Amino acid sequence: MPRAGLSPWKPSGVGGLLAGMMPRTTTARISLVVFVVLLAGSALLLILLERATHTLIDREAQGRVQSIVDAASTAWQRDGIEGAVTILDGELQVPGPLVIHLAAADGSLLLGNVARWPADVRADGTFYRVSALQAEQGDPAPYMVMGRRMPEGYRLLVGRSLAAEVQLQSTLNLMLGLALPLAALLAFLSSRLITAIIADRARGIADVVGEVTAGKLHARVAVPPGTPADAFDTMGQAFNVMLARIEALIDELRTITDGLAHDLRSPLTRLKARTDRLGLGNVVDAADLAAVSAEAAALLGMLDNSLEISRAEAGIGRDSFAQVDLTAMVNDLAEMYEPLAEDAGVELTVQRALTPVMALAHRQLLGRALANLIDNALRYGAAGKVIELAAEATPDGTRLVVADHGPGIAPGQRREALRRFGRLDAARGRQGKVQGAGLGLSLAAAVARLHGGTITLADNKPGLRVAMDLPATPAAE
Repeated sequence: MPRAGLSPWKPSGVGGLLAGMMPRTTTARISLVVFVVLLAGSALLLILLERATHTLIDREAQGRVQSIVDAASTAWQRDGIEGAVTILDGELQVPGPLVIHLAAADGSLLLGNVARWPADVRADGTFYRVSALQAEQGDPAPYMVMGRRMPEGYRLLVGRSLAAEVQLQSTLNLMLGLALPLAALLAFLSSRLITAIIADRARGIADVVGEVTAGKLHARVAVPPGTPADAFDTMGQAFNVMLARIEALIDELRTITDGLAHDLRSPLTRLKARTDRLGLGNVVDAADLAAVSAEAAALLGMLDNSLEISRAEAGIGRDSFAQVDLTAMVNDLAEMYEPLAEDAGVELTVQRALTPVMALAHRQLLGRALANLIDNALRYGAAGKVIELAAEATPDGTRLVVADHGPGIAPGQRREALRRFGRLDAARGRQGKVQGAGLGLSLAAAVARLHGGTITLADNKPGLRVAMDLPATPAAE
């Protein structure tokens, strides 16, 4: 808001007039700018053509006059006045647009077809444009002339008629008068065509946005395959990437909602049943309390993991990146999980690196993701009795590996396994234990994406090999 006593600035004078004349819509402004530019360009081209023609004719006339004067001067120096008169008389015998005036020292005409020396022409070797000079063979006409002093006080005037130039100038002026309206019409049509093309492309993108707003998340901007041809194609590709991401996020949100509804129902039902049973008598069984605690811990773990995935996918934590010794991290986790592995009858083996494997990473998130992978291997791959851990350097960065020799995951189900709450039927069907939430692999995938890396599920022949590849420099998003 303007302060008291001051009024908002408004353009005044010519600026205000131009601002008031400018159209309000962007397409109309583009049309006006294109029209003005094309019209100005056409007018400038026609004017330059006229000036170029004018200059060319002047140069041709000056060249012809200069050559006669130089020839006469050379002949005079070689053969005297008789040689110069011979040259000039020969030029006069040839019909054409030439005028010659050779005057003696007293001003009398010695040779030529012009009776009087023009008053405003000096014999200084400079070219003059004489508006009207009458030769013996014609009416007064414009001439390009040069006067030069000759030996013994003589003066020589040589000129060439510009009547052809005047006629051509008149024709060009007529053509300019006819061409400018045509150029204006073409500029107007071109500006309308250009703005129509721009409006059509913009309308196509706006229509797609409207369809997506109406719920058609599969709608995409039509973009020709290959390298973008123009800015609209680039913008269309960017829109399509954004719309695909939005569609994927909404689909994932639906999946998360369905997964939460499915996965929370069973443990909450069991938890309610156990608490109801605990309230029926005065004696509380320790096993029932342990089962209630386990169910509560599973629910808390599920929500905690889901929160960590959301934070990782939102890019939260990049400011905490630091150099991490992955070899030491793998060794620490192997030592921590060793008792659990022994209880399950599984051997944890660590591939020893000759030198520390360093990475720029979020230590806590990366450690949690690796712990989840080890926990999954103990839970679902313990049948193979061996779980292998490794941290290794790669040409593009570093890699963390957790491999087991259990039943593995079929290639067609690996994408589903990486999805949040995307547990496989075999995992859901485990009996006698608190079931997993289907978040271990998805958390590892989210942490990998946070670091600009990828996670890969492969066949360990038999078993599952999970590899998390991290780039040397994390992506900044």
